Amino acid sequence: MNIIHLLSQTHLTGAEVYAVSLAHEQINQNHRVYQVSNGFYYDSNAIKIQKDIETKSSLQFWKNVLWLRNYIRSQQIHVVHSHSRAAAKVAFYACAGTGVAHVSSVHGKQHSSISKKLFSKYGQFIIAVCENVKTHLVQDYNYNQSRIKVIPNPISPDEFFFLKRQRKITDPVNIAIVGRATGPKAERTNLVLRALFSERFKELNYKVHIVGARIDQLQVSREIKSQLVEQQIPRLTSKLYSEFDIVIGSGRVCMESLISGIPTIAFGEACYNGPVTESNFEKSFESNFGDIHPEFENPTLDEGRFLRDIAEVINGLGADNSKQTFLSDLAVKTFSLKQIGQKVMRVYESAYFIKNHPFWIPVLMYHKLPKSAPDSQHKIYVTAENFEKHLKIFKFLGFTALTFSELSLYRKGLLQFRNFPKKPLVLTFDDGYRDNLEIASPLLKKYGYRAQLFLLANKEISSNVWDQDSKEPAHEIVSGADRQKWKDSAFEIGSHGFSHQKITEFTPQLAFDELKISKQELEKEFNVPVISYAFTYGTTNEQSAQLAEDAGYEFALNTDSGGYHIEENPYSIFRVNIFPEENFWSLFKKTSRWYRRYYYLKRKK
Repeated sequence: MNIIHLLSQTHLTGAEVYAVSLAHEQINQNHRVYQVSNGFYYDSNAIKIQKDIETKSSLQFWKNVLWLRNYIRSQQIHVVHSHSRAAAKVAFYACAGTGVAHVSSVHGKQHSSISKKLFSKYGQFIIAVCENVKTHLVQDYNYNQSRIKVIPNPISPDEFFFLKRQRKITDPVNIAIVGRATGPKAERTNLVLRALFSERFKELNYKVHIVGARIDQLQVSREIKSQLVEQQIPRLTSKLYSEFDIVIGSGRVCMESLISGIPTIAFGEACYNGPVTESNFEKSFESNFGDIHPEFENPTLDEGRFLRDIAEVINGLGADNSKQTFLSDLAVKTFSLKQIGQKVMRVYESAYFIKNHPFWIPVLMYHKLPKSAPDSQHKIYVTAENFEKHLKIFKFLGFTALTFSELSLYRKGLLQFRNFPKKPLVLTFDDGYRDNLEIASPLLKKYGYRAQLFLLANKEISSNVWDQDSKEPAHEIVSGADRQKWKDSAFEIGSHGFSHQKITEFTPQLAFDELKISKQELEKEFNVPVISYAFTYGTTNEQSAQLAEDAGYEFALNTDSGGYHIEENPYSIFRVNIFPEENFWSLFKKTSRWYRRYYYLKRKK
């Protein structure tokens, strides 16, 4: 993809570090990346273009819009990623009416305005760096939560890693307060300093370092200022963090410090979280380590609690490093640049797809295709005769059937949307019944259609044992060596797990293994990529959807729930049940662009 990171930097901030980290990872993945900003304060290997994005001049603003609009066309840009309110506003107007997607990252609480409440200028998707940012945008602006993805700051493993440290018990404790001395963070630093230099704390042997700010900007007494050490470090790394025994900060600072193995106290623009531990890590992350809180806007500090917390941390210095090692490993896993880079690219692709095809794409679910109606309590079949009628109706209505691999090529920009069908349709079949191979496949080929087949990875399963009881006859599933016949069929292969069990009832590790290993086994068996997964029984939840993404799928399907558009929640895709009695009008309804919204309003799913 061709990507622009649009910023409005007049000094170094976490937003620029965030953008540059993503750009480096994207360039490593062979994407073409541009960085446009007022200035550049952090080393970047993106193509840099200086523009006054942050401006108070209306004339300059519209010049920026016109320039960007022309530039994205000339460079065939796929996505503009804005990293500030000023950048988002420019990108919103520049991308309007084009096929270029717009994605915004939101790092903090947004200033209230009427225009924000009327409509979003943040593009097709918003990337919120923590859960509280998403909550703020949904509660305060009523933004569509399906278009807000929580993805944290990425941290580069080349610069941040665990460093085992040794210190003498007689050494002074080096406490670093990291962050700006302007805005709410300035008040945070002032509160901490007044507490540290209070009468109750003077008996401890410590030295306080001010990192990334100037002492003369602080609102504390001259006596306190005289005892501080100012360190203007242009670029923090684990090696520099290792000079400190305790770090007090928020947001990205806490992530970097924890990865480096330094005891960390989270205190940001909104709230005080205290020492980050295994038990409060997730809760601290929700607020971006104190920077964002739905109820609090200005930092306050319970001095007694703070002094007890910091005394406890100091008393624990030099003890067993296992706690810091565990927190470092947890932070590495949570803020992995590679993993987050993949998630961000998936958002880009979703945004690009929606920008070029904003309509719901019907995904229909079939199972058995017998020659005559069976005596079955489960109405998950369509007779061969009726299925051919369905195909004739789809042809009459002008539908083109696509597979998920074809959808993937469009959203990645590898196929041009000018060739995208006006009326796309996805036909899916579950389980791998023999009548799918012997009846559905020839009919699909006859009408020029392809379909998606979700196979069980256990090749020994020869019937639908999960459905059988005294009232339900067995239906044959293709097994053993016969499964290779699917390679010459009209079907593209996806995964349906191993043996038709509900992974929502598994432990997270077992569920992940079911997803990952079934994918690997099918890819090995058929020598094709397997990029889609269908949840058995159509049952899923938020955790299972996340596990499907982590397992390497590009799509995961359920039934009855999901986004209005496939790409709003590509790991919980809504499928339409097809029943034996379908007719022209029911199929017309179930394939209409308005059907997904109609279904939601009717059933609240």
